Amino acid sequence: MAGLKAKIVDHASNLNGSDKKILNYLLNHAKECSELSLTKLASKLYASESAIFRLCKKIGLSGYSELKFELADYAKGEQHMVKQQETFAERLIKNLRAELSYFRTLDFDRFYQKLHETDNIYIYTTGWQQASIANYLSSQLLVDAGKPSTIMPSAISELQVFHNWVKDHDQLFVISYSGEDDDLCNQLEQLRLVNDKLTITSLTTIKESRLSSLSDFSLYFQPSLYSEKADYKKWGFSPAYVLIDLLIDGYCEWLEREAL
Repeated sequence: MAGLKAKIVDHASNLNGSDKKILNYLLNHAKECSELSLTKLASKLYASESAIFRLCKKIGLSGYSELKFELADYAKGEQHMVKQQETFAERLIKNLRAELSYFRTLDFDRFYQKLHETDNIYIYTTGWQQASIANYLSSQLLVDAGKPSTIMPSAISELQVFHNWVKDHDQLFVISYSGEDDDLCNQLEQLRLVNDKLTITSLTTIKESRLSSLSDFSLYFQPSLYSEKADYKKWGFSPAYVLIDLLIDGYCEWLEREAL
């Protein structure tokens, strides 16, 4: 069943300026209006009862009783959204603070030295959301660190071909949420046999994983839960982007110290 906003949009061509003003007020005061009788609502809106009834018909409702139901349902949805956003904000702040605390425990001097020495940086991901993080990492490496990189297609066959042209001291960033993809980890093990001077850095959501054990450097970030339903979860990945910002900022500071 379409919600009240959807009904209004669907019947927008039937509405005049006065109708839109009334509907805008109803949406902005949905809970309050849903508890009023038709007579009291008409008085509050300085409109006749018949005008409100006609408006109900214009947006596809049977009458005022259905309008009250739709307003109550809309108000519940808005309250749930606000509560959910507040909960997400609290989780996000907590995760960002944890990310900063975690970052401060790490010693990146050897990582920064390796990054400084490499001429070729590659980034491999295992999905579309990971690819978005990879694009950000690549952009920050180039813009702020002056290190160009190549984002590889998310296909195991790309890693198989990578065996043929990887060079000593190349850098490979691997972004994988679980770090437990068997095909990926098997290919990385083979890469190690081909070139044991390749530096692998992993970004995962799980600290202890097969991928992290195969990496020279393993970085961890905790995504924040937007919402959870029976069949799926929605995640926010701000901590991953913050981790990249901290990493690049740390590298730039390291370069300044090395130049002294």
